[in-house]
Amino acid sequence: MLGVNKKVNLMKFLDSMKFSFWKPSLIFYWLAIISFLFWLIIGPLSWRNADDYGTFFDVIKKINSFESSNNFHLYSKIAYPIDFQSIKPLELFQAIQKTCREGWNTYPHLWGFIYLPLTIPFLKFGLDWTRFATLVVGFISAILTAYLLSNIITTIFYSFKKKLKTKNFKSIRYLIDFFAISIVCFNPELMLHASSYMPYQLPAISTLICIALFTSFYTYQTKIDGNNETITNKTFDISLTYTFLIAWLSSMLGFQTIFLYLGLLLASFFFAITEKYGLKSVQKISLKISLKISQKISTIFKNAKSKFYSLLGLTLSITLLLGFSRYHFLKLIYQIKSNSGTGTYVYNDGFYKLDLLNYSLSTNFINLFHAMSRLVSLSIYPFRYGQDISSFVLFLFLIPSFVFLFRATKLTKIVLLIILSILFITIIFAFKGNYTFAPSRHNIYLFPCFWIPIITYFVYLGDQVLSNYRFYVKFLLLISLSFFFTSGLFVSINAINYTKQQKEKLYQMAYKSNIFPATIGQHDLWSLYWTHGDKEWNAVVGKECSINNQLSATNLAFIYGNIKPLQLNNKNQREELELFSDGCIKASDNLQIVDSYEFQRDVHLEMDEFVGWSGSSAYGYLISKLN
Repeated sequence: MLGVNKKVNLMKFLDSMKFSFWKPSLIFYWLAIISFLFWLIIGPLSWRNADDYGTFFDVIKKINSFESSNNFHLYSKIAYPIDFQSIKPLELFQAIQKTCREGWNTYPHLWGFIYLPLTIPFLKFGLDWTRFATLVVGFISAILTAYLLSNIITTIFYSFKKKLKTKNFKSIRYLIDFFAISIVCFNPELMLHASSYMPYQLPAISTLICIALFTSFYTYQTKIDGNNETITNKTFDISLTYTFLIAWLSSMLGFQTIFLYLGLLLASFFFAITEKYGLKSVQKISLKISLKISQKISTIFKNAKSKFYSLLGLTLSITLLLGFSRYHFLKLIYQIKSNSGTGTYVYNDGFYKLDLLNYSLSTNFINLFHAMSRLVSLSIYPFRYGQDISSFVLFLFLIPSFVFLFRATKLTKIVLLIILSILFITIIFAFKGNYTFAPSRHNIYLFPCFWIPIITYFVYLGDQVLSNYRFYVKFLLLISLSFFFTSGLFVSINAINYTKQQKEKLYQMAYKSNIFPATIGQHDLWSLYWTHGDKEWNAVVGKECSINNQLSATNLAFIYGNIKPLQLNNKNQREELELFSDGCIKASDNLQIVDSYEFQRDVHLEMDEFVGWSGSSAYGYLISKLN
């Protein structure tokens, strides 16, 4: 047990324990504004699949269930577009609350709690408003990601600033901010998911917060030990209490965070061993951590008695976090018990699959190399094409980046140890078959593991090589890199977007139709036309199938899909069409296609060419019923 004096000293230390974060630089703010404008110019993707609109669909379904004028016999609850002005605020609030509480599919509940209340209320003004609100929320998460990344790398550079040739540390900060925002905010994989209801980018924030716990504490210790005015004026402090609450909240941003904390545990144990603490000291550390949490919380409440608002805010925060935790960990436990695979669709003929039982060691090694190198490329390289070369080059650059972190300072060794531990834990679970280690949206949370070493090493090399060059050389380099990242984002998003002509052709068919027979999809489960935007919504509003509005030779129905074409003689498609139209169009009906527009494109929402399942095609049909 700890002695009385040691307990007192420990409590005094904890009372003064804070975490320091660097204030964003002026260039960070300017770059954030510029990148936000680029996001607005690009806008939301012109089509959606069920993984995106599913949460939004559930809200609409609940609004429809309050009061529906549809008299057609329904096999399931309906979800049709309705007049925006008829949406009642109370019903909208109830629908959002219920959807957040129930959750959607395998997504963490916190995704809904973050995105839905901030975006769905804009539905009163139109679906386009809601979609742009989603984009804004996603951009805020991207900027937070870029800030945390910049904060970590800035601290790393401050720890070995004596090795830098550039004497002005501010210029190094500007360069770090430039790369942080360029790589994060102009990453197509990240933007596509951040601006949707499948925000797989959020766990990347958790990864950065885990690492920032160490770098920010180092910043605070450096500040109070050195009394350096430069670092004092450029940082702000967060108490242990609120740091703990932030870390707690970030732990629920994705189910992948379980790998982060297992990685932290592994890194801590390894660090304790390498620092020659021994098992007894490890036990003492564990005891200190337990004492730290319990004693600090009690101290918080003692000190907060005289501060009503502080106590109220703290109590409310803990209550909300306990509520979020209940939903999050119950679903996580269910996922573990059901032993369900994650993102198994990414396996293309076993190209990335890790399987020790069925594959040889050489095959597993090759697949691991492919997955790792492609994941590194996905985190940095913004184009869909040329990934073979970029993955090889960036992976080769990653290796000396790791070596550089290992050799630089004690702080960088700790950061590297955490990164390697997180990667190791993820790969182990991938070999067990419980997780998919591949360049897909499920692994965006691993991007910081590559961003930190690559940006750090690149900025360091730039400082060593370019320190003696004139300003215009550095300026031209930054302009070239800016063009590279911005053009990569534009080209990659446009590669899967519908053109104005394609959207107009689909709209004209939908506008001419009398019936839009869809509740959860049409001839495939993954496509729902009216979720695309205001124009599409208005083209089918009021055209739901009913007793008085049924398919006939002259009463035409509009059918849309983005995965596969409609085949009237396909038995499975006809059965699905009957199910998804709630019996409006039966499998036994004699149908004909009056008009059609088919556009096939095998380029997917996922950036990697070997990962995808839906393409970005467009299939539109006007159909009638033969007598």
